[in-house]
Amino acid sequence: MTLQLNPYQAEDVAFLSTKDAACCFNQQRTGKTPTILSVLKQKGTEKNLIVCPASIIYQWKEEYEKWMNQPCVAISGTLRQKKELISEWKSGLVISYDSLKTTKRSDGLIDLILSHKPDSIILDEAHRIKNPKSANFKSIKRLTKIPIRYALTGTPSPNKAEEVWSILHFIDNAQWSSYWNFAKEYFKVVKVPYGNQHLEIGNFKPGKKRQLQEYLNTIATNRKRKDVMKWLPKKDYIRIKLPLSSQQKKYLSELANYFETETVITQGILDRLIRYRQICLDPGLLSLKGNSPKTDWIIQYLKDYPEKPIIIFSKFTSYLDKLTNSLVHNNINFGTIFGSTPTLQRHQLVNEFQNGRLNLLLINIDAGKEGLTLDRAEVTIFTDKYPPIGDIEQAEDRFVSTSEDKADKPHTIIELCMKDTYDEQLYDLLEQRKSETDVINGFKKYLGG
Repeated sequence: MTLQLNPYQAEDVAFLSTKDAACCFNQQRTGKTPTILSVLKQKGTEKNLIVCPASIIYQWKEEYEKWMNQPCVAISGTLRQKKELISEWKSGLVISYDSLKTTKRSDGLIDLILSHKPDSIILDEAHRIKNPKSANFKSIKRLTKIPIRYALTGTPSPNKAEEVWSILHFIDNAQWSSYWNFAKEYFKVVKVPYGNQHLEIGNFKPGKKRQLQEYLNTIATNRKRKDVMKWLPKKDYIRIKLPLSSQQKKYLSELANYFETETVITQGILDRLIRYRQICLDPGLLSLKGNSPKTDWIIQYLKDYPEKPIIIFSKFTSYLDKLTNSLVHNNINFGTIFGSTPTLQRHQLVNEFQNGRLNLLLINIDAGKEGLTLDRAEVTIFTDKYPPIGDIEQAEDRFVSTSEDKADKPHTIIELCMKDTYDEQLYDLLEQRKSETDVINGFKKYLGG
């Protein structure tokens, strides 16, 4: 099979190949992986290090060997096994952030990796180093000695604009040596007088947002999916508003009026909101009596459409655990991808789903927002949603086809909510792209606080 880049990818390769340190900020699913591997191939580097989330190391291995036509080692297993695998490194080596970083329990593998004198490093999902105080950042900081460095992410500053500094430091630690110098140059910085005094970063200074963007344009590509894939299908959203069971009505009413229900006692508004959401999902999550209308609806839908490839997302792994019991009871075949799912098993489940041997996957939103290609799916069901909206959008994009031959398949997103509750209002707030703070404040107003 002849591998070929899209025209926009070829343009990005030509741009990035002229630099030894640069960023690819293209939106997710626009093909950053083949783009950056083509850059390395053009530059003729021999020993290439890829750092990525643990869940996608095997995907990187496959892509590396496909595009580079060279062996690639995926680092996993015990510390001894990892060291043995590193000793086999000849071309590509993929390692997770967790395996790399130094913690109280582990010395990491940075010294061993640097002793092999890598020519280049690719930092995938580079926003994972956004916190300069984190172990991820401190580990990656030591790898800035590697001569050729590329950072990949569709969300360079996922929450605040100043978070991009960590990536800039990775690209050029001489120019961007100080976080606070960067902050004071581009943002309004104020001293907070109350409590433990500290500096707080505000909005951009006049003209500085444009100045920073102009600089980023000199070191980064920034493709939007809608611009380079004009044929991309629109998602078809369907909101299913389910009536509360009698038990749910009782629990939610008591929670609103008395801060507690049955054996559940809440402390603070956020705790009440979490318990509220859990009762809307399934009272059994809190050891309360009563069925789950959402689970009942899901089981019926799966029985009605047994051949349809479907993904079910939830923020609560505990709910997905309960849902698995109902699926087993109804003889419905499925796979699960949670944060605890081993990397190799996760990779195998994705392949089974994509190859048609499996039609149903249950995925925790936090575990499934990165590195999954599940574009065989025709329906995505959200049992619940919660900020940040970026996580939800990335989860939704798992089933969006990025190849034109699959553009005509259904792209249906079903949102389950409990009618006339804050569960329903939460969806409206997220549609308006509201933050977690907005959601919590909205819940206070909903309760009459």
